[in-house]
Amino acid sequence: MKFASRLFPTFLCASLLLTQATTAQVMISAVDAPQQVSQADAALQQGRQLLKRGHADQALGYLETALQLYAAAQNTRGIGSAHNELGDLYLRQGQDRVALDHYKKAYEALAGASVQEQKQGATASSAASRVAGSNAGAVAETAADASDTSFNANLILAKIGETNARLGQLTDASAAYGQMRIKKPESVASRTTRRFGGLGGVLGGISTGKVDIAAPTGTVVGLLEAKKEFDLYRDSMVYSTYELGMGRINYFNNDLEGAKKHFQNAFEATGASLASVAKLGQTRRFRAAARTSLADVALRQGRAKDAGKLYEDAAKGAKDDKRLDLMWPAQRGMGRSLWLQANDEKDKKATQLREKAIENYRDAIATIETLRQGSIRADEARTTFLATTRDVFDEAATALAGMALMTSPAAGTALDGKALEYAGEAFKVTEQTRARSLLDLLAETNSQITEGVPADLLKSKQANLDRQQEIAEQLTGISLTPDAKKQKPADLEAELDKLQTQFDELENQIRTASPKYAALTSAQPLSLAEVQQKVLDDRTALLEYSLGAEQSYLWVVTRGATALYKLPARSVIEKLATDFRAQLIPSKLQRRIVGIDVMADQQRGLGVAATANPADAAAMIAAANTLYKVAVEPAATMVGDKRMLVVADGALNYVPFEALVTSAAGADFSSAPYLVKTNEIVYAPSASVIAAIRQQPVKATSRAMLIVADPVFNSVDERARSSAASTANGETRGLGLGSAVTDVAGAQAAGTATPANMQGLPLARLAGTRTEADQISKLAKTAGGQADVWLDLNASEENIETRDVNKYRVIHIATHGLLDAERPQFTGLVLSLIGNKTQDGFLRTDEVFNLRLGAPLVMLSACETGLGKEKRGEGVMGLTRAFIYAGSPTVGVSLWSVADKSTAELMTEFYKRLFSSDSASASSSLREAQLAMINGKKYGAPFYWAPFVLVGDWR
Repeated sequence: MKFASRLFPTFLCASLLLTQATTAQVMISAVDAPQQVSQADAALQQGRQLLKRGHADQALGYLETALQLYAAAQNTRGIGSAHNELGDLYLRQGQDRVALDHYKKAYEALAGASVQEQKQGATASSAASRVAGSNAGAVAETAADASDTSFNANLILAKIGETNARLGQLTDASAAYGQMRIKKPESVASRTTRRFGGLGGVLGGISTGKVDIAAPTGTVVGLLEAKKEFDLYRDSMVYSTYELGMGRINYFNNDLEGAKKHFQNAFEATGASLASVAKLGQTRRFRAAARTSLADVALRQGRAKDAGKLYEDAAKGAKDDKRLDLMWPAQRGMGRSLWLQANDEKDKKATQLREKAIENYRDAIATIETLRQGSIRADEARTTFLATTRDVFDEAATALAGMALMTSPAAGTALDGKALEYAGEAFKVTEQTRARSLLDLLAETNSQITEGVPADLLKSKQANLDRQQEIAEQLTGISLTPDAKKQKPADLEAELDKLQTQFDELENQIRTASPKYAALTSAQPLSLAEVQQKVLDDRTALLEYSLGAEQSYLWVVTRGATALYKLPARSVIEKLATDFRAQLIPSKLQRRIVGIDVMADQQRGLGVAATANPADAAAMIAAANTLYKVAVEPAATMVGDKRMLVVADGALNYVPFEALVTSAAGADFSSAPYLVKTNEIVYAPSASVIAAIRQQPVKATSRAMLIVADPVFNSVDERARSSAASTANGETRGLGLGSAVTDVAGAQAAGTATPANMQGLPLARLAGTRTEADQISKLAKTAGGQADVWLDLNASEENIETRDVNKYRVIHIATHGLLDAERPQFTGLVLSLIGNKTQDGFLRTDEVFNLRLGAPLVMLSACETGLGKEKRGEGVMGLTRAFIYAGSPTVGVSLWSVADKSTAELMTEFYKRLFSSDSASASSSLREAQLAMINGKKYGAPFYWAPFVLVGDWR
């Protein structure tokens, strides 16, 4: 990830770059206030653009420069604007509390500025009334400045409320909304004309931290007609923002009557009495949100029929408003209400209601699939409603799977007829869910996929998005350009619609020009029949899981048959999975991620006890068998000894199925009946991805290998001395790395004290990976191959991104890999954090997508998983999918990092088999290596032999 010249980390902060800070202060004090403000405006604009393009680490330097310049010029409005943007930045990095602190500082600055400007406005008005021929324009501008600043302070309060709600601090959220100065929009007959700035996508902004509040310029709106429209527009939007925000808080507090009242107020504030403003896109969006939220309340109150009618009204309203992109929540709601109504009916009537429910779910999915990822409309649709797009897919798959089992003549048997049709459609929806989740993951950080996209189309797409952003800024009544032309909201909306159409056309052109990009962003998921024909062979069975809140489902597919099994709820399965992991990875063997060790022989684990503890073995075997019985045993007869292609869900992505045991028998670790003893096992992000891999061009097999190991993580490391010249340039870690370390290592570990003046991070050195690299290199050369080894400062992100790595058959990366299950957008590989010139050393998932790897097997050693409250599979599957997009057909990843000696032995056994012939497969080689470890007994515990799983094509 690229970094700016000045980044001040929040978590695991090393030393501040005092020399640069001092230099910057001297430069700031050397210019006068007008110049400072002008420079600050430019820095703020540049930072905001970088943030919108997904370059938060680069944006941080510009935004902090802007803050310093505004502070030096004592420009309180600018200070508030800079703090607001910094809040947006940290919110995107998952550091909600840091974001909240910036929002509070932004509010303090803007509130103070507002009071001061109101006093200035009163003084100017009084003076003007006494002086003939006074400058009325200047008086109006002063009043306008005060109004803009007060309005922006309102927006900040809404964001403080939303951020508190994200943190579960609903009382504080309510208090923030309560401080907003709101005014109910007046009808056409009683309007007054007070000058305010406009408001565009506030609701989307307070949900995602995207509201754009720049340094107000004080430019007076020139046209009275436009001014009046902005007056009413702002009144309606601010009032609706408050009512919807308070309604959500009441909804989550289960105060449904209070929520209903607030949602009703929001609906009335965006009604037809607003005349032309009521037709604007943002007004329609708030109106759709209010209508749908009223139906959500009714549904939670158990009034399914009433809710259905309200959802119908919401869908009709969205259609009448010509905002079809806002229809999916109402369509989903109609499906949900009809499904619940069916539970109170019998036989034919119940079946009819369920069929209607499924039709509505189909309509909702079709609507969602029309939204282009990354566009303004997609962001609005994703952030406006209580429901999420994931809810639509999950509920649709559950409904269809339920219909399949209701129609099936006997549970657990091969499906046919209508039951097979329902099961097949449910399967396809589940595959769509996985693709959509990955795209949403990329959207969370505004990531841009550039690899495989023609440069001219990429440039046009970015220009289109930049203009859409400019319009969003104008719709908020804010512009950094003093002479910017003020337009009516209706005109801006019309241009935005035109840009959206052009954006869709550009996306179609990109997908046509780049089949790889199309396969990632718009590929149609495979049907069951296509999976059987294009993915499976006679020796392979697919096990695909979908975990749900009330029940889960397992599809088992072979070349000739399909079966569907109902499993317990997500919470039950995920507890079994985490219990199993706890037994697999005993605390005494867990490796610390954080903490500097000066021992030369520091290892990833604590070594191996002379004899295994029978009690430990019994507890692990019991946990493994319990999970096996729930998650795999229902399919055992159908699977037999076939290869298992596992498409997991949730916490199941972070356990190795190889270590599950088919019975509780076994006196010790080595004798346990592990699944790996009877089945070869591979994994995939989805079944459809395997077919996409096989469409990628495969280059000639070579015997060349690249090994990247033992990076330098901090300046305390003696290997960092040679990099003194480059570290003086001010490099530090990327923003996402702090979030990832906190999630994976834990907040206590992340707060580890650091030596003074240390640059980089206090991550434990992986000295044992050096030995691992040496042994693997010797194996490759013995087999007649070539092995290139990048160690120390050469184990860098820059090298991986810029050097030619197309020739390698295998790329082996042994370093800290952070698999973040709670916030998967921060998953990545930690390479050298010292000695970089253009990168920060943290290779994140979104950056992996843009690598060019050729077609190697990629092995990621020493990865560590953090399972927080959320257990999203996109952590590990997003990273492996990124490497697959970059060219790798198969990716090996460790789910935890283990002792050096056992890892070296496992990898030696693996590569010995892989290099034995050009036709040797990675999956069979890994299985044989694991069996050798088990039979050797020294490393018979799964902790040592089971961490690596292979994701992708097994052929």
